[in-house]
Amino acid sequence: MSAEKMTRDDKVKNLECLFTWDVDKDDINDLKGIPEKLLDRVKYCPRRYHATYFNILAFVSHLQGRNHTALEYLAKSEAVLKEEKQDEADFLVTYSSFAWLHHYLGNMKYMETYLGKVKRVGEGGETAVEAEKGWSFLRMGAKLYPRAKESFQKALEAKPDSVSYNVGYAIVLYRLEELVRKDVNNMPKDSPAARQLQRALNLDPTDAEVMVLLALKLQGFDSSKCRELISKALTVCPDVPHVTRNAGRYFRRDSSIVEALKILEEAVKRAPNSSFLYHQMGQCHWQEVVTMKKSGKWRADSAQVKAAITESIRNFIKTIELKPSNTYAWVHLAIAYAENRQLEDAKAIFTKLLSDDSLSDTERQHCHNKYGSFLRHQMKSNTQAVDQFKMAYRIRIDSRDRQEA
Repeated sequence: MSAEKMTRDDKVKNLECLFTWDVDKDDINDLKGIPEKLLDRVKYCPRRYHATYFNILAFVSHLQGRNHTALEYLAKSEAVLKEEKQDEADFLVTYSSFAWLHHYLGNMKYMETYLGKVKRVGEGGETAVEAEKGWSFLRMGAKLYPRAKESFQKALEAKPDSVSYNVGYAIVLYRLEELVRKDVNNMPKDSPAARQLQRALNLDPTDAEVMVLLALKLQGFDSSKCRELISKALTVCPDVPHVTRNAGRYFRRDSSIVEALKILEEAVKRAPNSSFLYHQMGQCHWQEVVTMKKSGKWRADSAQVKAAITESIRNFIKTIELKPSNTYAWVHLAIAYAENRQLEDAKAIFTKLLSDDSLSDTERQHCHNKYGSFLRHQMKSNTQAVDQFKMAYRIRIDSRDRQEA
């Protein structure tokens, strides 16, 4: 290998972009579904975020072997940055992505051009890079959330009042808290996510996504403020899928099932391939089943009960067709099967899930807990149920599943 080639390869390795940030295919929960989600965000979100979305789309396209498409997305990213008259530092990740991809494709002339542009940006782009890391990791799935949190923290150390950085940090804190599935009765004052969401909303009172996430964190503690936030969010962004889906989730948690389904059914017309929306609708119909059980008017063979169970199963199946990696949807489907006396189908799902080495500790804890409940109540096997509860408890994550085990 020539000295010139070694120097060139070293320059490429030191570039700041998704291609060099040690992101593996296995780190991305839903590689197939990411393009549609991001293109939805390009359609509905503020233009200041579009360059980041195009950079992620370029990286995902490369992972899928579509390098020509990747170059097209990078060109769109560069065009947006120029149109928005962004600071030079904001171009660094896009230029680095171009240089890396041209090097990969053997387009040395173009690679040198973009290496030159990276050099001209020079020093001082560290904060913009950390922010880009934060948004990129946030949009690619749960395994990368801790890295997103760390990157936003670094960016905020340099620019504590940046609207974008505060919003990103708030969203990743919210998602990390949701992953742990802590007791819903935790006070908002004990939630870093709730405090950060409020700070982000103070900095940008028009951010509808932050409004609905804050309403979800405050739910059960400040009904008046929650309703005000949801109402304002739906007024500001009545047609934005990631806003309406969380509004639907709020109403489901509030036991306003008719209102929730109305919002979710309208949202799914605009985003027909959203696994999240189908999952929420499935949970709405399942809540109807639970409500009927608690009412004392439960009859397993009634048309109303059968219809609610059937709709739950249909929506959970659709969810996992669109996103096979959704462990919680698989568990919900197993529970619905059990209620429908499809016991072998339910057992097969739990067995399959618990043999999956890729499950996170939180997901595995959840599966052990719910499998234990299934074995105890449907299969009448207390000994096996206790074994599952013990395995859930031994996973040292402070969650509702551990408290129930």
